[in-house]
This record gives sequence, C-alpha cells and structure tokens, in this order.
Amino acid sequence: MDRSIAPLSAEKPIFTFPANECRKLSNGMNVLFLHDASSPLISISLTMRTGAVHEKISGLSRACAGLMMTGTSTKTARDINMLIDRLGISFSYSASWDSFECSSIGLADHRNAIIDLMSETLFDSQFQESEIALKKDLMLAEHEQYAMDPEYLASRALSARSFVNHPYGSSRLGIPSSIKQIDRNSCKEWHQHILETPDAFFTIAGNGHPDEIMALLEQAFGDWKSTGIMPEIMQATYNDDMKCIIAPKADAVQTALHIAFPSIGIHHPDYALFRIASTAFGGYFASRINHTLREVHGYTYGAFAQNYGRKGANTYNIQTQIGNDVTAHGIELIFEEIQKMREYPLKEEEFETVRNYVLGTMIQGMETYQQISARMKMLEFNHLPKTYHADQFDAIAKAEINDVFEIQQAYFKPLHCVISASGAQDILTPILEKYGETIIFQEA
Repeated sequence: MDRSIAPLSAEKPIFTFPANECRKLSNGMNVLFLHDASSPLISISLTMRTGAVHEKISGLSRACAGLMMTGTSTKTARDINMLIDRLGISFSYSASWDSFECSSIGLADHRNAIIDLMSETLFDSQFQESEIALKKDLMLAEHEQYAMDPEYLASRALSARSFVNHPYGSSRLGIPSSIKQIDRNSCKEWHQHILETPDAFFTIAGNGHPDEIMALLEQAFGDWKSTGIMPEIMQATYNDDMKCIIAPKADAVQTALHIAFPSIGIHHPDYALFRIASTAFGGYFASRINHTLREVHGYTYGAFAQNYGRKGANTYNIQTQIGNDVTAHGIELIFEEIQKMREYPLKEEEFETVRNYVLGTMIQGMETYQQISARMKMLEFNHLPKTYHADQFDAIAKAEINDVFEIQQAYFKPLHCVISASGAQDILTPILEKYGETIIFQEA
C-alpha cells in the first residue's frame, strides 16, 4: 500500500433519516418524537416562532430569556437553580433572531419535573425589578467585554452595513443605550408577545414514550391558547454595489476581516448544489481560501466561509484574521478566489473530495439522537417536508460538475459584497476605499 495516497472509496454512502413521529395536543401544538427506549436520557425543547427580529428594544429578547428562570410566584431564582442542580439536568431559555426556546436534557426519570418546570417558568415568570437590574448590569458588562473583541466588532459592523433599515442590522445582544431602556413593563410585554405567537411546538428525543409524554404535556400545556397572529419577518434587501465599513481598533496588530454577499437558503431549489460550491470555496479545512491564505501565503491561522441563513435573509460570510501588513493583499486574494469560482468549474478530484465530504458530514451529523432531534426541529421550524434531508443527500450524490459550475456563476458575485474590517483605521481606510464607499462603524 502506498501510504502517501489517501484511500478513497468509490462506494457512495447511503442516507436514511431515522423514523420519527408527530402528534398534536388538543390545542393544536405539534409534538415531534424520536423515541429511544434504550437511552437513559430525554431531551425536551419548546420552540416559539418569534425572536429578536420582532423586539422593539435591542437585546430585550435575550434579556427575557435570561430572566425566565429568575422567579415565579412560588419559586425564587435560588429555588429554581437548586432544583436544577438537585435533578442534575440542563435547563435554559435562549433567544435567536427568529426563535425563542426553552431546552432541557436530563435523566428520563425526571421527565415529569422537567415538564413541570418548563410550564411554570414559561407561564408564571415574574420579572422582578431586582433581577432585571442585575441582568442589565451583566449585559452592560458583557457589552464592554465584546466591544474589545475585533471579531465581534467586525461582525457587528458587517450586520449594520449589510442590513440597513432591517432589524438584522441591530445588535441582538443589545447596546448600552438599548439595555438601559429595558424595564419590567417591556419584559412583560415581550413575555406576553411570545405567549400569543401561534404555532409553537415541542421536540422530544430519547427515552420518553409518546403516550406518556403526551399526557404530561396535555396536562401542563393543553390549555395554552395562542390568541395572536404570526408576526411577519421583513425580507432584507441588498445593495447592487460594494460597500465597506471599518470598526476601529487602534491597538490591533491584525485585521478581523469579514466579507459577505447575498446567497440562497434551505428552501431554494439550488441549495444542495450551492452546498458543494460553498464548501469548496471556504467550508472545510482544505477549502480554497484556507489553502491560499494559510498554506500558500502564511497570512492567517485559518480562513473559512459559511452560509448564514435566517428567515429574512441569507448571506455567505467569509471570515479570517490577518496581519496588518498583509491585509490589502489578503483581500485581493479572496476576491481572486471568488472570481475563479465564477470563471472555472471545479476540477474532478476537488469536486469528488468536496462532494464526499459534504455527504459524510450529513451522515456524521445523525450519529446521536440529539443531533437527529435538532434536524427534526429544523424541518418543523422551516415547514420543510420529512424527506428534505434525504432529498438533499440524493441531489448532492447525483450532482455533476457542470451543474455546480452553473451555481458558482450564479451566486459568487464580488460586486454585491460588503467588506467589514476591525483594526487600525489609518491602515484600513486607504485599503477599503479602493473597493467602495467606506464608512466608520459607530454603535448608536
């Protein structure tokens, strides 16, 4: 055997999405089940279809997520934390751009206690003034810490420049001026909003028999009637030319560089082929931009790109950290690689490697019931058919080089980029001004 040559199998992997079940509570809520009687654990999550995109104060959704466990009419924050510790479970609320969620995982023997705690904290959170004040202090301290991080600054600036006049352009974590506006009234209004938003659903994975769990959920949540209408998410619009933004960091010895352009999301018929093209460009360690910037030129420890999908926008984001003295050339190299994606199809060996990598990660991402549960949740949240993952797998397995090349030509468009950089302003300004209108990022 020649150990200098990686062994490649010509046999295509087979993908089968595990059997799962969907039931309904009397109030119409869907409950997704992945039952595994052999597991000692159970994970339970409740997903609501509203998030920071709908908040009136930046950071409010995240603040409320942190406050949901700080006291009910019968339990203090200490009581709740002591219960969680005694049961040995993981239990938390979280807020993303498009969703608000309560998640828990623990021993299956504690399923009753988990559901009771989820119900009590959801419906009976009190939002006490003292807890709100503490949460605001913590958020302000976090913001001060984040504001020192060039990666965070570049990311924030990118959003602000990409999503002008859209909620995605604001800070989901909140900024000092918005955090200070959060009070008990705004928290209670947001709490009422999430309770009124329809079409919430449960995802149950692990050792919980559907008949037993349905009875427990019916008792705890069956009377929950969502009286509101589904809030809309405005679709973001993009500029037709290139825009640039600098988040100054005077003491930086390198540049945190983010470049993004519009892409397509999971509902788009081209998405399977786009996954191949985007992975080849920046989606794994052997990608083109990591090879060029890291291996060939030694400019960075790593460069990568990924599709960032939300309900109201889809972008393809390129990220790296690069020395001040090579920032200009690094940006040139990235755009050269983007242009090559538009001009030349993938070579046969690269195409096969990338396609097999994508297929392999899809299978690898189904190894645990928690991973499968997350994919079930993704299908439900996005109203996708049960066959979606298998259909994607088949489309990728059957893809041809010329099909992917058409995707490269359609979606790798340098003229629609936003360039965001955090670092020394005097170095970055003349570099970015060559590419388009350049502004300085200032958090309002």
